Amino acid sequence: PLFPLPDGSLIPGELLPLRIFEPRYRAMMKAVRDGQGIIAIATLLPGWELDYHGNPSIARVVGVGRVVRDRLNDDGTSDIVLHGLARGSIGEELQNAPFRRASVRLHKDGGDAHPAEAFRLGRHLLQGLARRARGESRLVYDVTCALNVGKLTDRIAGALELSPQTRVAIMQAIELPERVEVLLGLLDDPAHAERMVSIIPSLNAFPLKLQGAPL
Repeated sequence: PLFPLPDGSLIPGELLPLRIFEPRYRAMMKAVRDGQGIIAIATLLPGWELDYHGNPSIARVVGVGRVVRDRLNDDGTSDIVLHGLARGSIGEELQNAPFRRASVRLHKDGGDAHPAEAFRLGRHLLQGLARRARGESRLVYDVTCALNVGKLTDRIAGALELSPQTRVAIMQAIELPERVEVLLGLLDDPAHAERMVSIIPSLNAFPLKLQGAPL
């Protein structure tokens, strides 16, 4: 199922609360509950207002998520929370349903990258984060450890207070080098850099810490 939204985005790893109220999306929720609990959040492209109740154009990259909280209200509306799982690209849209559906090809971050390129990109990201860390503590990292660049980039981006348009740009960045550069550009903002530093202690799955903090 596709759920198109203005400036819609779902970054892998984040939680997205939604209120479902339109009749076609109430039907979508029935199918989701009867199925695997998966929804793809799609971004409506400019001009969508002219065909909102039809099939307005959407971006090809979507955020695929699983429903982790689901409350069906007495009036038929639903309050749900999606957990972002992956990015995907829309293949063929399927017909004969009251809501939009499509086949989606999931993307595996960096799965085809040469080990040397993966190492270079990981080092570039970690060094960039360290240069942008502000405050009394220094960011310490280990470039020899295996690093999932995509997950770390998404984890930090998802924790920043970004505009809807910027969140869309992050979600649409399928290629890892592009996504890393978008994130590092955002962290040039001192407020974003401060937020990044504040979440470092929670990133215990990654090879970085603040100097003096426990491993």
